[in-house]
Amino acid sequence: MALAVAFSFLAAIGFSTGYVLIRIAVQHVSAPTATFFNVFTGAVLVLALALALDFGEVKALPPVAFAWFALMGIMAYPLARVLVNTAITMVGAARAAPANSLQPVIALALAIPILGERPNLIILAGTPMVVIGLILVVMSSGGNEAALRVVRINKLGYLLAIAAAAIFASRDVISRHVVAGIAPPLVTAGFALAIGGSVLLALIHRDVVSSLRRVPLRYIGICGLAGVCQGLAVTFLFQALSRAPVTVVSPINASSPLITLLLTHLFLRRLESINPLLVVGACLGVAGVVTVVLGTVAG
Repeated sequence: MALAVAFSFLAAIGFSTGYVLIRIAVQHVSAPTATFFNVFTGAVLVLALALALDFGEVKALPPVAFAWFALMGIMAYPLARVLVNTAITMVGAARAAPANSLQPVIALALAIPILGERPNLIILAGTPMVVIGLILVVMSSGGNEAALRVVRINKLGYLLAIAAAAIFASRDVISRHVVAGIAPPLVTAGFALAIGGSVLLALIHRDVVSSLRRVPLRYIGICGLAGVCQGLAVTFLFQALSRAPVTVVSPINASSPLITLLLTHLFLRRLESINPLLVVGACLGVAGVVTVVLGTVAG
Protein backbone atom coordinates (compact mmCIF):
# COMPACT_ATOMS: atom_id res chain seq x y z
CA MET A 1 0.00 0.00 0.00
CA ALA A 2 2.88 2.40 0.78
CA LEU A 3 4.21 1.92 -2.76
CA ALA A 4 0.77 2.73 -4.17
CA VAL A 5 0.71 5.99 -2.19
CA ALA A 6 4.17 6.90 -3.50
CA PHE A 7 3.17 6.17 -7.10
CA SER A 8 0.02 8.28 -6.65
CA PHE A 9 2.04 11.29 -5.49
CA LEU A 10 4.54 10.85 -8.34
CA ALA A 11 1.60 10.85 -10.74
CA ALA A 12 0.33 14.10 -9.20
CA ILE A 13 3.75 15.72 -9.67
CA GLY A 14 3.90 14.61 -13.30
CA PHE A 15 0.41 15.86 -14.13
CA SER A 16 1.05 19.22 -12.40
CA THR A 17 4.30 19.79 -14.27
CA GLY A 18 2.50 18.99 -17.52
CA TYR A 19 -0.28 21.48 -16.74
CA VAL A 20 2.21 24.31 -16.26
CA LEU A 21 4.11 23.47 -19.44
CA ILE A 22 0.86 23.27 -21.42
CA ARG A 23 -0.14 26.70 -20.05
CA ILE A 24 2.99 28.11 -21.67
CA ALA A 25 2.46 26.24 -24.94
CA VAL A 26 -1.20 27.12 -25.51
CA GLN A 27 -0.28 30.77 -25.92
CA HIS A 28 0.77 29.76 -29.45
CA VAL A 29 -0.71 26.29 -30.05
CA SER A 30 -4.41 25.37 -30.04
CA ALA A 31 -5.49 23.15 -27.15
CA PRO A 32 -6.35 20.08 -29.31
CA THR A 33 -3.06 20.28 -31.20
CA ALA A 34 -1.08 20.83 -28.00
CA THR A 35 -2.83 17.75 -26.65
CA PHE A 36 -1.77 15.68 -29.66
CA PHE A 37 1.92 16.58 -29.31
CA ASN A 38 1.57 16.02 -25.57
CA VAL A 39 0.06 12.56 -26.02
CA PHE A 40 2.36 11.60 -28.91
CA THR A 41 5.59 12.05 -26.96
CA GLY A 42 4.12 10.32 -23.92
CA ALA A 43 2.99 7.41 -26.08
CA VAL A 44 6.40 7.00 -27.74
CA LEU A 45 8.18 6.97 -24.37
CA VAL A 46 5.79 4.73 -22.44
CA LEU A 47 5.10 2.28 -25.28
CA ALA A 48 8.84 1.91 -25.91
CA LEU A 49 9.37 1.13 -22.23
CA ALA A 50 6.49 -1.35 -22.29
CA LEU A 51 7.87 -3.19 -25.33
CA ALA A 52 11.37 -3.23 -23.87
CA LEU A 53 10.46 -4.33 -20.36
CA ASP A 54 7.22 -6.30 -20.81
CA PHE A 55 7.42 -7.71 -24.35
CA GLY A 56 6.45 -11.17 -23.15
CA GLU A 57 3.32 -9.74 -21.53
CA VAL A 58 2.50 -7.85 -24.73
CA LYS A 59 2.63 -11.04 -26.82
CA ALA A 60 0.36 -12.80 -24.34
CA LEU A 61 -2.34 -10.09 -24.27
CA PRO A 62 -5.87 -11.38 -24.92
CA PRO A 63 -7.79 -9.62 -27.73
CA VAL A 64 -10.23 -8.13 -25.22
CA ALA A 65 -7.34 -6.18 -23.68
CA PHE A 66 -7.03 -4.02 -26.79
CA ALA A 67 -10.73 -3.15 -26.60
CA TRP A 68 -10.17 -1.94 -23.04
CA PHE A 69 -7.06 0.00 -24.12
CA ALA A 70 -9.07 1.68 -26.89
CA LEU A 71 -11.87 2.66 -24.53
CA MET A 72 -9.44 4.08 -21.96
CA GLY A 73 -7.41 5.90 -24.61
CA ILE A 74 -10.43 7.53 -26.25
CA MET A 75 -11.87 8.61 -22.91
CA ALA A 76 -8.61 10.07 -21.66
CA TYR A 77 -7.06 11.81 -24.67
CA PRO A 78 -9.41 12.92 -27.48
CA LEU A 79 -11.93 13.73 -24.73
CA ALA A 80 -10.66 14.46 -21.21
CA ARG A 81 -7.13 15.71 -22.00
CA VAL A 82 -8.43 18.05 -24.74
CA LEU A 83 -11.06 19.38 -22.34
CA VAL A 84 -8.59 20.06 -19.54
CA ASN A 85 -6.08 21.72 -21.89
CA THR A 86 -8.86 23.92 -23.26
CA ALA A 87 -9.79 24.81 -19.68
CA ILE A 88 -6.16 25.73 -18.99
CA THR A 89 -6.28 28.04 -22.00
CA MET A 90 -9.44 29.73 -20.69
CA VAL A 91 -8.90 30.01 -16.92
CA GLY A 92 -5.24 29.13 -16.39
CA ALA A 93 -3.42 26.16 -14.91
CA ALA A 94 -3.80 27.30 -11.29
CA ARG A 95 -7.60 27.32 -11.56
CA ALA A 96 -8.15 24.44 -13.97
CA ALA A 97 -6.04 21.95 -12.00
CA PRO A 98 -8.15 22.08 -8.79
CA ALA A 99 -11.09 20.67 -10.75
CA ASN A 100 -9.14 17.41 -10.53
CA SER A 101 -10.18 17.43 -6.90
CA LEU A 102 -13.59 16.24 -8.07
CA GLN A 103 -12.05 13.04 -9.44
CA PRO A 104 -12.00 11.18 -6.10
CA VAL A 105 -15.63 12.07 -5.43
CA ILE A 106 -16.73 10.73 -8.80
CA ALA A 107 -14.39 7.75 -8.51
CA LEU A 108 -15.82 6.98 -5.07
CA ALA A 109 -19.38 7.10 -6.42
CA LEU A 110 -18.44 4.72 -9.24
CA ALA A 111 -16.06 2.36 -7.45
CA ILE A 112 -18.45 1.41 -4.65
CA PRO A 113 -21.22 -0.03 -6.87
CA ILE A 114 -19.07 -1.15 -9.83
CA LEU A 115 -15.92 -2.51 -8.17
CA GLY A 116 -17.45 -3.35 -4.80
CA GLU A 117 -14.90 -1.24 -2.91
CA ARG A 118 -15.71 -0.35 0.69
CA PRO A 119 -13.79 2.72 1.90
CA ASN A 120 -13.72 3.36 5.64
CA LEU A 121 -15.28 6.37 7.41
CA ILE A 122 -12.05 8.38 7.44
CA ILE A 123 -11.73 8.11 3.66
CA LEU A 124 -15.40 9.05 3.30
CA ALA A 125 -14.81 12.11 5.52
CA GLY A 126 -11.81 13.28 3.52
CA THR A 127 -13.42 13.06 0.10
CA PRO A 128 -15.97 15.93 0.50
CA MET A 129 -13.19 18.27 1.64
CA VAL A 130 -11.83 18.35 -1.88
CA VAL A 131 -15.22 19.52 -3.18
CA ILE A 132 -15.31 22.44 -0.75
CA GLY A 133 -11.77 23.31 -1.77
CA LEU A 134 -12.83 23.39 -5.42
CA ILE A 135 -15.72 25.75 -4.61
CA LEU A 136 -13.28 28.13 -2.92
CA VAL A 137 -10.99 28.00 -5.94
CA VAL A 138 -13.84 29.07 -8.24
CA MET A 139 -14.85 31.82 -5.78
CA SER A 140 -11.25 33.07 -5.71
CA SER A 141 -11.67 34.61 -9.15
CA GLY A 142 -14.35 36.97 -7.88
CA GLY A 143 -12.22 39.12 -5.63
CA ASN A 144 -12.61 42.24 -7.78
CA GLU A 145 -14.83 43.46 -10.59
CA ALA A 146 -12.32 42.71 -13.33
CA ALA A 147 -11.83 39.19 -12.07
CA LEU A 148 -15.58 38.74 -11.80
CA ARG A 149 -15.92 39.58 -15.48
CA VAL A 150 -13.27 36.98 -16.28
CA VAL A 151 -15.28 34.36 -14.37
CA ARG A 152 -18.45 35.25 -16.27
CA ILE A 153 -16.67 35.08 -19.61
CA ASN A 154 -14.65 31.97 -18.84
CA LYS A 155 -17.08 30.00 -16.69
CA LEU A 156 -17.12 27.49 -19.55
CA GLY A 157 -13.48 26.81 -18.69
CA TYR A 158 -14.44 25.59 -15.22
CA LEU A 159 -17.20 23.42 -16.67
CA LEU A 160 -14.76 21.87 -19.14
CA ALA A 161 -12.29 21.14 -16.34
CA ILE A 162 -15.03 19.51 -14.26
CA ALA A 163 -16.17 17.44 -17.26
CA ALA A 164 -12.58 16.31 -17.76
CA ALA A 165 -12.37 15.30 -14.10
CA ALA A 166 -15.52 13.20 -14.49
CA ILE A 167 -14.15 11.42 -17.56
CA PHE A 168 -10.76 10.83 -15.94
CA ALA A 169 -12.45 9.42 -12.84
CA SER A 170 -14.48 7.02 -14.99
CA ARG A 171 -11.29 6.04 -16.81
CA ASP A 172 -9.60 5.35 -13.46
CA VAL A 173 -12.35 2.92 -12.47
CA ILE A 174 -11.92 1.07 -15.77
CA SER A 175 -8.14 1.18 -15.35
CA ARG A 176 -8.37 -0.45 -11.94
CA HIS A 177 -10.26 -3.35 -13.52
CA VAL A 178 -7.76 -3.68 -16.39
CA VAL A 179 -4.47 -3.45 -14.45
CA ALA A 180 -5.79 -5.68 -11.67
CA GLY A 181 -6.19 -8.71 -13.90
CA ILE A 182 -5.97 -8.14 -17.66
CA ALA A 183 -2.71 -6.32 -18.48
CA PRO A 184 0.36 -4.88 -16.67
CA PRO A 185 0.25 -1.14 -15.83
CA LEU A 186 3.10 -0.12 -18.16
CA VAL A 187 1.59 -1.98 -21.12
CA THR A 188 -1.85 -0.56 -20.38
CA ALA A 189 -0.54 3.00 -20.21
CA GLY A 190 1.49 2.66 -23.42
CA PHE A 191 -1.28 1.23 -25.58
CA ALA A 192 -3.94 3.59 -24.17
CA LEU A 193 -1.71 6.58 -25.00
CA ALA A 194 -0.94 5.25 -28.49
CA ILE A 195 -4.55 4.46 -29.40
CA GLY A 196 -5.89 7.69 -27.91
CA GLY A 197 -3.24 9.73 -29.72
CA SER A 198 -4.01 8.00 -33.04
CA VAL A 199 -7.72 8.77 -32.73
CA LEU A 200 -6.96 12.39 -31.85
CA LEU A 201 -4.61 12.72 -34.86
CA ALA A 202 -7.32 11.39 -37.18
CA LEU A 203 -9.65 14.13 -35.92
CA ILE A 204 -7.28 17.12 -36.03
CA HIS A 205 -4.53 16.16 -38.53
CA ARG A 206 -5.00 19.34 -40.58
CA ASP A 207 -4.45 21.59 -37.58
CA VAL A 208 -1.41 19.51 -36.57
CA VAL A 209 0.18 19.97 -40.01
CA SER A 210 -0.63 23.69 -39.99
CA SER A 211 0.89 24.11 -36.53
CA LEU A 212 4.12 22.40 -37.60
CA ARG A 213 4.44 24.99 -40.37
CA ARG A 214 3.64 28.18 -38.47
CA VAL A 215 4.28 27.63 -34.73
CA PRO A 216 7.81 28.18 -33.36
CA LEU A 217 9.37 24.79 -32.71
CA ARG A 218 10.16 25.62 -29.10
CA TYR A 219 6.43 25.60 -28.29
CA ILE A 220 6.01 22.23 -29.99
CA GLY A 221 8.94 21.09 -27.86
CA ILE A 222 7.24 22.36 -24.71
CA CYS A 223 4.16 20.31 -25.61
CA GLY A 224 6.43 17.30 -26.05
CA LEU A 225 8.11 17.86 -22.70
CA ALA A 226 4.68 18.09 -21.08
CA GLY A 227 3.86 14.79 -22.77
CA VAL A 228 6.91 13.11 -21.25
CA CYS A 229 5.89 14.34 -17.78
CA GLN A 230 2.27 13.30 -18.15
CA GLY A 231 3.09 10.03 -19.90
CA LEU A 232 5.19 9.03 -16.91
CA ALA A 233 2.40 10.30 -14.66
CA VAL A 234 -0.11 7.98 -16.35
CA THR A 235 2.32 5.10 -15.86
CA PHE A 236 2.72 5.92 -12.16
CA LEU A 237 -1.05 6.22 -11.81
CA PHE A 238 -1.67 2.80 -13.32
CA GLN A 239 1.08 1.31 -11.14
CA ALA A 240 -0.75 2.73 -8.12
CA LEU A 241 -4.11 1.40 -9.34
CA SER A 242 -2.61 -2.07 -9.70
CA ARG A 243 -1.69 -1.99 -6.00
CA ALA A 244 -4.55 -0.12 -4.28
CA PRO A 245 -8.29 0.64 -4.70
CA VAL A 246 -9.49 3.56 -6.78
CA THR A 247 -10.95 5.13 -3.62
CA VAL A 248 -7.41 5.40 -2.23
CA VAL A 249 -5.42 6.29 -5.35
CA SER A 250 -7.72 8.94 -6.83
CA PRO A 251 -7.82 11.26 -3.77
CA ILE A 252 -4.03 11.13 -3.39
CA ASN A 253 -3.51 11.90 -7.06
CA ALA A 254 -5.85 14.87 -6.54
CA SER A 255 -3.10 16.59 -4.54
CA SER A 256 -1.86 17.98 -7.87
CA PRO A 257 -3.58 21.41 -7.43
CA LEU A 258 -1.21 22.43 -4.64
CA ILE A 259 1.79 21.37 -6.71
CA THR A 260 0.38 23.28 -9.67
CA LEU A 261 -0.07 26.39 -7.51
CA LEU A 262 3.56 26.22 -6.41
CA LEU A 263 4.83 25.78 -9.96
CA THR A 264 2.54 28.55 -11.21
CA HIS A 265 3.86 30.91 -8.55
CA LEU A 266 7.44 30.08 -9.50
CA PHE A 267 7.18 30.08 -13.30
CA LEU A 268 3.92 31.73 -14.48
CA ARG A 269 3.70 34.97 -12.51
CA ARG A 270 3.29 37.00 -15.70
CA LEU A 271 0.42 34.82 -16.92
CA GLU A 272 -1.57 34.03 -13.78
CA SER A 273 -2.36 35.61 -10.42
CA ILE A 274 -2.69 33.69 -7.17
CA ASN A 275 -4.74 35.10 -4.28
CA PRO A 276 -5.28 33.88 -0.69
CA LEU A 277 -8.70 32.31 -1.36
CA LEU A 278 -7.23 30.25 -4.19
CA VAL A 279 -4.46 29.01 -1.89
CA VAL A 280 -6.95 28.19 0.90
CA GLY A 281 -9.15 26.24 -1.52
CA ALA A 282 -6.23 24.24 -2.86
CA CYS A 283 -4.90 23.56 0.64
CA LEU A 284 -8.32 22.36 1.80
CA GLY A 285 -8.41 19.95 -1.10
CA VAL A 286 -4.98 18.64 -0.17
CA ALA A 287 -6.10 18.33 3.46
CA GLY A 288 -8.79 16.01 2.18
CA VAL A 289 -6.08 14.00 0.46
CA VAL A 290 -4.12 13.75 3.73
CA THR A 291 -7.28 12.55 5.46
CA VAL A 292 -7.66 9.84 2.84
CA VAL A 293 -4.05 8.76 3.37
CA LEU A 294 -4.67 8.55 7.12
CA GLY A 295 -7.78 6.54 6.41
CA THR A 296 -5.71 4.21 4.28
CA VAL A 297 -3.24 3.66 7.12
CA ALA A 298 -6.06 3.14 9.60
CA GLY A 299 -7.68 0.62 7.26
